[in-house]
Amino acid sequence: MPGITEEWKLHSSDINLNYNIRIFEFGHKMKTWRAGRKVHSLPFQVGESEFSLAIYPNGDCKENRGNISVFLRNRNDWDVRVACELSVGTQSFKLFEQIGSNSSHGWPKYCDHDDVRDLDDFRDYGHLTVTADIKLIWEEVTPMMKSTKSEVSNLKRKIDALEGTMTSKLVSLENLVAKKLKPT
Repeated sequence: MPGITEEWKLHSSDINLNYNIRIFEFGHKMKTWRAGRKVHSLPFQVGESEFSLAIYPNGDCKENRGNISVFLRNRNDWDVRVACELSVGTQSFKLFEQIGSNSSHGWPKYCDHDDVRDLDDFRDYGHLTVTADIKLIWEEVTPMMKSTKSEVSNLKRKIDALEGTMTSKLVSLENLVAKKLKPT
């Protein structure tokens, strides 16, 4: 299996995003993970703002054990207002909230463990898919913040490109060394 999750997104505009995260072997996580242990999505962007999802298979705290907790995290140094519809199977909840900088908002008791046991993907494979339809209503982005965030994004892309180049050079070097050390 490639990892703990599979994630995909669909942008319908700069301020609208459909984000999906399938968590593999979720049934096992519900049974064995302690309350407070989470699966988090990769960061994703809506407008100029970055978000992530946090899913707690056995609740975000001891009081919520036996439930699935789900939160949308604002990963920015500014406040945002979002309209979000979160769905697991046929169950969905809507959120229209302002989320403060670097904080989360969501559902500590999104659903009981029994609510997901009859979902097809869960019943057949033990996986759970969470879908978030997010619309960014507003964000407190100043030109300075936007410029800094853009510079950071550009640096991240450059670092990723350099890592890829270095990895391919390392593989080439290892192959060259292996050829030279190979007995003739």
